[in-house]
Amino acid sequence: MQDHQQSSGAAEASASGSIRRYVVEDKWGGDYLVILEVDHDILTEERAQQINGFWSGDDYRLDKENGDVVRAVIRLAGATLIRVMFEQGGADFGEKNTDAQLAWTADLHEDEGWGGTDETIFGWCGIRCVGADVEVPGFDNVELKAVATSERGLP
Repeated sequence: MQDHQQSSGAAEASASGSIRRYVVEDKWGGDYLVILEVDHDILTEERAQQINGFWSGDDYRLDKENGDVVRAVIRLAGATLIRVMFEQGGADFGEKNTDAQLAWTADLHEDEGWGGTDETIFGWCGIRCVGADVEVPGFDNVELKAVATSERGLP
């Protein structure tokens, strides 16, 4: 997960600088990434603990982010969005596509465990999606190989 400074065009930027951008991407080559904007006035440590603790594996996520529950939740949000985008055929949009931002952010907010929407664009969780590049593999991205049954441990 990479931390990005907020751009000047970020909606609802607070004077206190509590809104920051992050990139969450796959570890194996950048084939999947989402850009998240986080309002740290909403996503507090206490709220992040609630979100992280909703699912099993919370201690594992905390360990992977060196005990930083807010980073663990931001990373989890990115992974969740990448999974949903993958399931829905992928996504490719940037900062100027507000319709896509709103739609994908709503998908996150409405997913179980994220607290739903509220009067802000950041929802109860304090996270919104402002960009993505998630391309599902096509025919040219895969190959077929014949294998002996014993190589895969199949009956």
